[in-house]
Amino acid sequence: MNATILIVDDEPGVRKLLKTYLTDAGYSCHTAEDAASAKKALAAGEFDLLLSDLKMPGDSGLDLIRFAKENYPNTGRVMITGFGSPEIASEIMTVGVYGYIIKPLTKNVVLITVENSLRHLRLDMHLKACKIELEQKINRRTEKLTAIMNNLSAGIVMVDTNMHIIELNRRMQQWFPNVSASNRTLCYHAMVNEKQEDVCENCPMVATLQSGQTNEVIRKSKTGEGVKDFRIVTTPIRDESGKVYAGIALYDDVTESLALERELRQAQKLEAVGQLAAGIAHEINTPVQYIGDNLSFLQESHENLTRVLKTYDRLWRKQLECGAVTEEMQEELAKEIEEADLEYLFEEIPSSFNQSLEGVKRVNKIVRAMKDFSHPGEEEKTLADINKILENTITVCRNEWKYVAEMEQDLAADLRPVPCFSGDIGQVFLNIIVNGAHAIENFQKSHRNDMGTILVATRQLENGVQIRINDSGGGIPEDIQERVFDPFFTTKERGKGTGQGLAIAYNVVTDKHQGRIFFETEQGKGTTFVIELPGNE
Repeated sequence: MNATILIVDDEPGVRKLLKTYLTDAGYSCHTAEDAASAKKALAAGEFDLLLSDLKMPGDSGLDLIRFAKENYPNTGRVMITGFGSPEIASEIMTVGVYGYIIKPLTKNVVLITVENSLRHLRLDMHLKACKIELEQKINRRTEKLTAIMNNLSAGIVMVDTNMHIIELNRRMQQWFPNVSASNRTLCYHAMVNEKQEDVCENCPMVATLQSGQTNEVIRKSKTGEGVKDFRIVTTPIRDESGKVYAGIALYDDVTESLALERELRQAQKLEAVGQLAAGIAHEINTPVQYIGDNLSFLQESHENLTRVLKTYDRLWRKQLECGAVTEEMQEELAKEIEEADLEYLFEEIPSSFNQSLEGVKRVNKIVRAMKDFSHPGEEEKTLADINKILENTITVCRNEWKYVAEMEQDLAADLRPVPCFSGDIGQVFLNIIVNGAHAIENFQKSHRNDMGTILVATRQLENGVQIRINDSGGGIPEDIQERVFDPFFTTKERGKGTGQGLAIAYNVVTDKHQGRIFFETEQGKGTTFVIELPGNE
């Protein structure tokens, strides 16, 4: 790592904690207690990253960030704040930071934010340097431009307004050996198209050339080194009059970072599954218990039936030998029949079989739902049955709600499949249902003891589906409604919630699926979370 970081905070404990986290991770750290001492440190040395508290004596963290941005543009900037409102976040991002950390501090959040900020800084510096150098060299000699491009670790390609390749560097040629600038006819994005015949749909370079705006996308591509995920940033090149005459695309290999993100999501899912494991074991144990009891009953019944039939056989043979059935034989046979209670056995044995089969079905349903829920997330969206995902989720988390609420389902029979990441959507449903159960439980403690209700309903929209999850808890207080989807915000007691569930749900629905999630709440009556997913890409 070898990055040098300046930590600025008026609280000694916070400075010490941050320095410990970052030093243990391999960073070189310096500290300052206010903006004035931080400015002296910036003047005396070079820093890769500045971590500043928002509220400090004297100049505020915002003032310090503005100063660093103007005078030390090569130093990355991260804000630390205990205020997580959207207004504060908007103000911080407007000043120009690469990220911000909300107190109380956690090691993972600090390290991930610092790593992402440094990566973003390096990429910005890299892209800025490339753009400046390329614009200068294009006006001079193509040979110098090629030499510069070939020394870059990132892939760079330049195209004209007709989407013909002007130049591409050695890294691009290594990744895409079948694409060459010599024929001047192939769109740079045709390398993603296996047939290499036309411009791909939603091409970011086309949008850049038409609008004159920088675009950024994540695309999966087949390369000479295997399938890779690229962060592609397209930037327009303008002449002296400001007219766009070419475009540059920077390919950054983000395969490893995306893989780490997928592993993190899977780890979060497995963490949720682990919390439910005890309840699931209890759910499986109950049907298995009465399966065993019924099988024991069948075994004893079989012995009784066998004894009766053997008696019938013995008496029948004896009758054959003597040629008549005596009164004693009749009494013995009647006694055996009475002790065996054949009428009861003939009535209960079929019922025992039915109960055993029902128990097996319940075990199968629980195990199948658990398997579907814990399946790793898909690489791409696939058409999925939202009703089935809901049913699996309800089964998996049954132990969370069955003691406090009745589960009611109103699932539309005409619901059409929608494209989605089913694993992530299942996680969204799980978080909301469990939150609803906790809301009912808390409301019962102070208002009533009767069972609450969770109602899960779906309906078909004109272009998509709507999911409504209603709980009969106490509702969401008005003073915290704006913070419900904020990361790390929670009203639950320590150890019962991290404040990430609804934040993750919001990100999954809005960012990953371009859908909507909102809630309707009424004090003392409950809350309904509404999720709307589009039906087409």
